[in-house]
Amino acid sequence: MKKIALFTLLALSAQAQTNKELNTLVQQALTYSPILKAQKTQLQAGEIKTQIQSSYAKPVVAYEAGITRVDPVSKVTFATGGVPSVLQFQPNMNYNTNFVASQTLYDWGKNKSTIDKILLETRLSQTQIDQTAFGLAFQIATVYHQILFLQNVVTIQKAELSRINSHKAIVENQIKLGEALELDVMGLRIRVQNQETKITETETQIDKLIDFLQTQSGQKDIKNQIKSILQANSSKGTIEQHPAILSLEAEKSVFEQEIAIQSKASTPTLAGSASLGVRNGYLPRINGEVPAFEDDFKLNSLVGIKLTVPIYSGKRASMQQRLAKIQQERIAFQKEDTQTKLAYELRQGQANLNLIQDKLATQKKVIEQAKYAYQLGEARYKEGTIKQLELDQIQNLLEEAQLQEENFKFQFNLQQLDLLKTQGVKFWEL
Repeated sequence: MKKIALFTLLALSAQAQTNKELNTLVQQALTYSPILKAQKTQLQAGEIKTQIQSSYAKPVVAYEAGITRVDPVSKVTFATGGVPSVLQFQPNMNYNTNFVASQTLYDWGKNKSTIDKILLETRLSQTQIDQTAFGLAFQIATVYHQILFLQNVVTIQKAELSRINSHKAIVENQIKLGEALELDVMGLRIRVQNQETKITETETQIDKLIDFLQTQSGQKDIKNQIKSILQANSSKGTIEQHPAILSLEAEKSVFEQEIAIQSKASTPTLAGSASLGVRNGYLPRINGEVPAFEDDFKLNSLVGIKLTVPIYSGKRASMQQRLAKIQQERIAFQKEDTQTKLAYELRQGQANLNLIQDKLATQKKVIEQAKYAYQLGEARYKEGTIKQLELDQIQNLLEEAQLQEENFKFQFNLQQLDLLKTQGVKFWEL
């Protein structure tokens, strides 16, 4: 336990200085990401939808103008003094122009419930954006650690190449002195070529990963941002903070609000209306004569209140409620499944981390032994007590031990990331 605690403490002491570059890179990627920008437009759409729904609570004012031709119209004929007179109560041509206003006075909270649902839908969109950003951030961090791992591998491979070249130079000098044969150096030359090929392959992998990070972050050159890091974090999160759980909770709230909206579907709506304008036809037409404009066109107004009470709509509201409740059940099952999986991953991750820490401690001892064996082998080789092949085997063991240590460090960093991801910790914001 002391060994594990000491290892973690050393990692934490370096974290504040070494995590800065990774955090900066993640933030650059999240700022640049076209996918996140596309998703964020849903937030703007949600704001506009809220404003549109809020406008239903405001009055609607309109201007109307119309001409109506009516044929036939009611007429009455009177015989006065033997001369018939025709009285027409409505003109054939009706002109009307007015301003109309309508206002919902009270709707028993239906409009507010709809606004609340839109706000919850916008919140759901935000949780989905956070979930995408969360996954992208950890993808960037994983690639970052892959690059660091491969850079360390290249360092070990180059050190091994330097040792092989050193031995090759010794043998070549021995050939000149007649102390060795050309055959003795051929194996070393092949090893040099093979080692150079390994280095080229590793550097190519690094370049590909760096290109990926540059593409994701929109940066042209990020090589200087990649610095040695041992991922460790004292911050602890909870499964309930995981973006997947928060997204399910937000989705559940939307369906809860849908049930509330449908429960008010049968409530009445009280609205008021008013109009003010000018129309003709106030004076009847006698024998087809049109009255003077000022006598025929009059100012008119109208004020009214209307109560609309839904009676039957094919049980649509109750079916919408049932559908929303089914969706709630689905979300409850998904949440339970997600919580179970995250709890399992958390337990397994912690166990794996402890195992890797033990392996790292053991591997350090293995490297010390391999270095000591190499020193002895090199001394014996110079004395001529062992052959080149035996020294090569010892040398290979040292390289393999060093590469294995880097592999354990890489696994340690990835396991740390997995634990942070399982706990829903946004390491780049700490």
